[in-house]
Amino acid sequence: MNVGAVAGLLKRYPSLPLIAYVTLHAPQFNAVAQLGRLGLKEVVLHHFDDAPEGFRERVERVEGNALTHDVIEALKDRLGQLPRQLSVAVENLFDQPHRYTSALDLGMEAGIAIVSVYRNLDGAELGSPKRLLVAAKVLRGFSYLRDPGYSVLDVSIKLGYKTARIFSQHWVSVFGVTPARIRTRLTDEAAIENVLRWLGAGDDDSSLADDLGHVPGHNAPRPRRRRKPEPN
Repeated sequence: MNVGAVAGLLKRYPSLPLIAYVTLHAPQFNAVAQLGRLGLKEVVLHHFDDAPEGFRERVERVEGNALTHDVIEALKDRLGQLPRQLSVAVENLFDQPHRYTSALDLGMEAGIAIVSVYRNLDGAELGSPKRLLVAAKVLRGFSYLRDPGYSVLDVSIKLGYKTARIFSQHWVSVFGVTPARIRTRLTDEAAIENVLRWLGAGDDDSSLADDLGHVPGHNAPRPRRRRKPEPN
């Protein structure tokens, strides 16, 4: 094990999910002890606790994001008002926000027409699909920006944004300050509270550019045009 390389990762990217898979030999245990003092929390012993099912569960737990879990838990009652497939899609959105770029992606994930997505989210007081998308992305962005190794541009790219400017606009809408100033100014609890408050605000989000730089409001259902009455 390259202790120096792993130690560098832990220092620059403390939120990076890492699992040490080691054998029962003294050098390996010494390395794990050193890394444990730097923040390594997960260790799997070769031939002892590495059964496939248990190992898979360990990986899934490490990959999980605590902030995401807390937000989903807080939204549990409202998510319960949605059709099951849409509720699962919203949870997946918060788990992997980089996979989604528009409201249409959420509808396709759930297998539901976009008009129905808007109607169901509004009925459950979850805002619009765009609002959920922005909330999921900035929440994960907050998690990434706690690591000194990530710049604002790095995070915007990881989350699938076309430009860091749009990412910053979304961030300010939710947190009230720019991403560059957030590292020391916001606790995890405050970040979650801001996201939940913003989701429930019900403000007009038509001015928010989407993450691909499309015209604001591009993904919202368009009002039907009324035909002019025929002259008598």
